[in-house]
Amino acid sequence: MSNYDIRDKGLKKDSEATSTVATISYEVENAKVNGLTNSDINIQINDLKNNGQFPSNLQLVDAFYDPKTSSSGVAFLDNNTGKVVVGFAGTNFDNGKLESAKDVGQWGNIAFKGDGPSSVYFNASNKFMNDLKSNGYTIDTVAGHSLGGRNGTIMGMQHNIPNIILYNSAPLMNLLGNLKKSNQQELSDLFGRYSGNIIYFVSENDPLNKAAGEVPRSIYPGKIIILENGKEHDITGFLTKKEQDFIRRHTPDLNKVYVAQQKVQTDTTKKLIGLELLRAKFLKSGGGLSASEEIYLDAAEALILTQGMSKTLQIELDDIKKMYREAKKDFDTLWMNTVKMGDSIGSTLVQEEVVDSLNAGGATEPFVRIEPKEEFAQKIAELSSIQQEYYELIGQIQSSINKQVETDQELARQIGG
Repeated sequence: MSNYDIRDKGLKKDSEATSTVATISYEVENAKVNGLTNSDINIQINDLKNNGQFPSNLQLVDAFYDPKTSSSGVAFLDNNTGKVVVGFAGTNFDNGKLESAKDVGQWGNIAFKGDGPSSVYFNASNKFMNDLKSNGYTIDTVAGHSLGGRNGTIMGMQHNIPNIILYNSAPLMNLLGNLKKSNQQELSDLFGRYSGNIIYFVSENDPLNKAAGEVPRSIYPGKIIILENGKEHDITGFLTKKEQDFIRRHTPDLNKVYVAQQKVQTDTTKKLIGLELLRAKFLKSGGGLSASEEIYLDAAEALILTQGMSKTLQIELDDIKKMYREAKKDFDTLWMNTVKMGDSIGSTLVQEEVVDSLNAGGATEPFVRIEPKEEFAQKIAELSSIQQEYYELIGQIQSSINKQVETDQELARQIGG
């Protein structure tokens, strides 16, 4: 009989989602290696939830383990957002020398081969991602730690997932040796096509990233954020309150938007319930609703619904404006990193030839730097136009209601009473 007890790794009921998924991915891998089914794993995770040792908003969707490569991944639905967070486990020494050797061997591939998404190493990961999408799930974020960070980077870019959040990750490329040019080009093109956010969280004393920082040709294609926390490499170093608060401040705050929209929905529902109580009050007088009462109730309902939609849209608009302000600062840096990667690959080329090579692979300056800014600006303009239409409609409905109440004293008395 298969047996493995998923261990408490220091997670709490309110732990941040991406670091939670990156952390639990190791324990899920251990469980899969020991023959547990997804159903078995889910039972144990629910037990952790009941003990306050796992976030209640995260629901296990699927998990895989590939014995050929020792790669693994897990997917959780975040009920706060309605979207999926995928996590990939890194080098794992819990399952014997043979399995550990497969992980260690992949480090050699990073340094001297540079496997990209078309490598057989990623067959199981690609299938996992494709199956999730085929089953109707929206993958919003990919997370990973150490080797799992690199796997997450490649899978996130390959499947164009909006957010890639990584912890003490291995680099995308580490050009210590003579990497296959085809692999280098594949990774460069992959980064050039990707239009989402990549964030690397790094503990200040992480030996992996310290070593990589001493290698000028280590490539990290995203924003690197160093936590001055005195911690080293382990994923659990990101789980204390200080680190959790830091991560939340520096990642796309999707949960905040969701909560705000839920509040609008709740407020709208309460107002509609109040309107139904007013309808019942009108009917107490007997004989059904008067024409004036019906007109008022219909207009009031339209006003409540329109105000709710307007507030929901305003939340989305404010969030997009915030993302735009933050992202436009990074577009220039992103282009510089793209050129840097091209320089690393084409070290014998002059700058103009590097840019020409990047353009040929689709990593053009308009694609990386100019077009994203234009797309953000266009989206903001479209939403602002729709919001203005809501404002005008709300004003018209409110004006109509006011005029009706002013001319119908009996209606005014009933509403006021």
